[in-house]
Amino acid sequence: MKGKMPVPSLCWILASVVFLFIPALGLGEDSRYIYGIHSWSDGASGLMNGKGGFTVEVVNTDYFYWDLTLDQAQRLENEGFTLILRINKYFGQTIPSSTIQYDAFAQAVSDKAWTFRNYTSMFIIGNEMNADFEGGIPVNDYREAYTKCRNKIKERLPHAQVLVSAVAPWNPTRSGTGPYPSNRQWLNYFYELVNDLDDDCDGYAIHAYGGRGGDSDPRNDNEMGFGVFYRWLEIIEQNPHAALKPVYLTEMNHAADGGTGGFPTYTYPSGYIRKLFEAVNIYNEGHGYRVKSACWFSHANGGFPGYNISTHSLMADDFRYSTQNTEYLNRFLSADFWEKYE
Repeated sequence: MKGKMPVPSLCWILASVVFLFIPALGLGEDSRYIYGIHSWSDGASGLMNGKGGFTVEVVNTDYFYWDLTLDQAQRLENEGFTLILRINKYFGQTIPSSTIQYDAFAQAVSDKAWTFRNYTSMFIIGNEMNADFEGGIPVNDYREAYTKCRNKIKERLPHAQVLVSAVAPWNPTRSGTGPYPSNRQWLNYFYELVNDLDDDCDGYAIHAYGGRGGDSDPRNDNEMGFGVFYRWLEIIEQNPHAALKPVYLTEMNHAADGGTGGFPTYTYPSGYIRKLFEAVNIYNEGHGYRVKSACWFSHANGGFPGYNISTHSLMADDFRYSTQNTEYLNRFLSADFWEKYE
């Protein structure tokens, strides 16, 4: 599939119409641009050149000292960011390991969503749940936990967008029933989950990373690099209900090979962030602007210092170049027309 994208279908045409006429759920309009980060810190708006953007932040239902606070939520909102809030049980066990704990977990997740209700209406339930490092949750168990959490949140926040967690690419811990080869467990897992949920979700988070072997251009990656982005999307597109729902790329970077000690195996290649944004925009222009955000992991994450834009001038320069010189929207209307519309 190297360098290729899914063929447009009737589903994305219908999705285009839906996204054009339905405003963002919750607290007014989300960012109209795809640009985003993960792990905001004060001053991140300096990357944006006056454009809005997304940031992905994390809270846990178990106590964690460094969870996002309400004060931080207010500050990032003041900087013009649209907050996407990921809610875990805890790092390393993203949802409870036992299904008998799901009702209590759903209540705790709903309480977190309620706490941040004045700052966001978008909530991701868990993170990379198929992987051993997040609990290795079977498809059926995650579907049950997600559904309970979604229902509980919507009891109090009926307009909330409760997003399905991103699946960990290239992780073989858990598989699912799907059309992909047996050594593509992550794709079959997502395929089963998307089709089992069908219309009973509000959208999807996805993760895609490139730079494998030090490669400097994600735009021609196959599915073992940034090309997994297109695989996630083809899975979403094949289901007529899923194809009408928004997608948020909540983590992307150049570290498909991982790293050690919070530093990626390969150094950041000049221009890489620009190329990632370009790849997402090209997809969007041909597929109804389905992908709403493209968030670099990360901006200021204490566990991943080698990935942080906040301390890497070349990353920051590339991000600022993109926001200054491009208009990568996540909806049909041009920026100039949208200004007049608002």
